[in-house]
Amino acid sequence: MTGLPISNIKRIAQNGARRVSRSSLGEQVKSWLRGSGPADRFGIEVRGDRSTADVVAYFGDGPDQLYQLQQWIPALEVVNESRPVILIYRQRAAFKAAKTLTSIPSVLAISYPDLAELYADNNYRLAIYVNNGMRNFQSMADTSIVHVHVDHGESDKKSSISNQLKAYDKVFVAGSAAIVRCEQALWGLDTNKMVTVGRPPLDGNFESILPHDNRRTVVYAPTWQGENDSNNFTSVDTLGPQIVEALIDLDVRIVYRPHPRVAAAHDAAVVDADRAIRSMLHSADDRGGPHVVSTDGSIMDLFVDTDVLITDVSSVGPDFLFLHPEKGLILTDRHTAAASPGLQSPLATGLGALTEANLDRLPQMIEDSQSDDALLAARRRLKAHYFSANTAGESTRRFTAAIEDSIRERESVHTE
Repeated sequence: MTGLPISNIKRIAQNGARRVSRSSLGEQVKSWLRGSGPADRFGIEVRGDRSTADVVAYFGDGPDQLYQLQQWIPALEVVNESRPVILIYRQRAAFKAAKTLTSIPSVLAISYPDLAELYADNNYRLAIYVNNGMRNFQSMADTSIVHVHVDHGESDKKSSISNQLKAYDKVFVAGSAAIVRCEQALWGLDTNKMVTVGRPPLDGNFESILPHDNRRTVVYAPTWQGENDSNNFTSVDTLGPQIVEALIDLDVRIVYRPHPRVAAAHDAAVVDADRAIRSMLHSADDRGGPHVVSTDGSIMDLFVDTDVLITDVSSVGPDFLFLHPEKGLILTDRHTAAASPGLQSPLATGLGALTEANLDRLPQMIEDSQSDDALLAARRRLKAHYFSANTAGESTRRFTAAIEDSIRERESVHTE
């Protein structure tokens, strides 16, 4: 007979965690021995002093995507002041990696039976989803609570207009751009479920993290290659080394801030180009020009010292636009066809795009991005198009109010 793994038994008594379940340990062990449940199913692991809450922040993916949840933590902490919040994780590695993110209580429920039991045992009112992970649908099977999608950025990528948005009760978006994007692409979407709240992760107090430098600081912050060709907007493999080479020839400080998933990309061309860029910057450092490869810390803090940002179609450009519309912003387009995905971005049509065809104009584009009044006016118009909130703290207030409204709306139906 197969034995119960010792590591699983030890996990029952781990310090700093407790188990809550209607089933006794003996019943769960018997269930495992009968082969009726996975070896990891031993109830629900709780970190913190609360196992019940009003609002759930749900995260079903692994630690490599934890940045998607992390940016929402400050806004969730504000919500937690009036509506108790709990974080629910589905993967042990993410649960462990998130240990120091916040004091908001957290729950690990690996198996679907554990998740269903957790929901049945508690009176949760609303669940928030920061991505479209497939495990979201196990949570959304519960019909007693409001399911709200918020996503992890305001982006013109294809992933931001997923047909999965139709499944949520509410979709909180940043502003008009997101609504237009969805109306054009998603047939049958009920736009009444879309609520503009601005971008709460941008309400933080961001501080300088780079050493003082008298030179202009140009940040190159490309995205990753996406899950498929239609969602591939990275410039790393097509333009990256050429961009950095051109910048090295200028009297600027270069900061290379790739998406966290670039270095581990499944595309060899992206990995090779990323390594080449890092090597180029290292060699340039040896010539006496200090440059920076930034791989951790908040990119919002990095923006404080940025004079010009070069980035791809992703949430990075709009985030920078919201925080610093007065600064230079250059968007890349890896595609060359007239109907390419990149050119469908309002940012690209409003500001122009850097491509292989006009790469020789990069020095002039940098100058224009800071001195051209027409580009400044365009950035201000685009900020209003992408974001419904303009003042510090407004997005978080709207987010909190939208949660309250959604809960009241749902509960009024229950009491009718």
